[in-house]
Amino acid sequence: MAQPVTEIVRIPLLAGATIEDANSPAGKIMSETLATLAQQDHYQRAYLGRQVENSSIVQLYIDWDSLDGHKKFMNQFYYSPFVKHLLSIVDGGLGVQHANLSPHPPAVALTGTTKATEVVDHYFSADISEADRSSFETNLQEFVKVLEKKAEGYTGFAGGWVIEELEHEAVQGKAKVWHSCIGWQSVDAHMAFRETQDFKDNVHLMRPESKKATTMHHVPFKAI
Repeated sequence: MAQPVTEIVRIPLLAGATIEDANSPAGKIMSETLATLAQQDHYQRAYLGRQVENSSIVQLYIDWDSLDGHKKFMNQFYYSPFVKHLLSIVDGGLGVQHANLSPHPPAVALTGTTKATEVVDHYFSADISEADRSSFETNLQEFVKVLEKKAEGYTGFAGGWVIEELEHEAVQGKAKVWHSCIGWQSVDAHMAFRETQDFKDNVHLMRPESKKATTMHHVPFKAI
């Protein structure tokens, strides 16, 4: 049985692009982009939001029935014009990757009572051992249990390994990446938890020796 996948798209917008205004040029292009996606076979749903720390960057998460389902869309004759149309409001290029997030769909960590999602990428060497992968996953599950019991304002978690190997300056060669989405009622709720003793006593679970780097930001997602 095919495994569902989430496409994770990083969209650095041109200065002044107001995608929230459906009547603006950028808003019309984004609306057309989302409408085209929704018409595709194997498309499930999407989530969209701007990064809090850098509002020029939009993140688009797209749930597909499978990676092959997304690839079928990419092989359509109209895919290149579709991407070119979106690129007309992009400053540079798009960042695209896929992850098998659990649970699927990852909505519990993105929408509903979640008003701010802590988006975290953990970078490891591409040749990370199965033992180190398993140890990280086990420790992560323990950290999520701490969030569930102790973190005020925590709303949900979704995470999984990124299918593609990525690049990071702290990793020689390609990197294996774990992608986490941690839901909060607000950014302030997350930052307040970081000051608690419960966080300080358990953060080591997220900092294994095998990890090379971590990136983190917040996104208030809206379901599309």
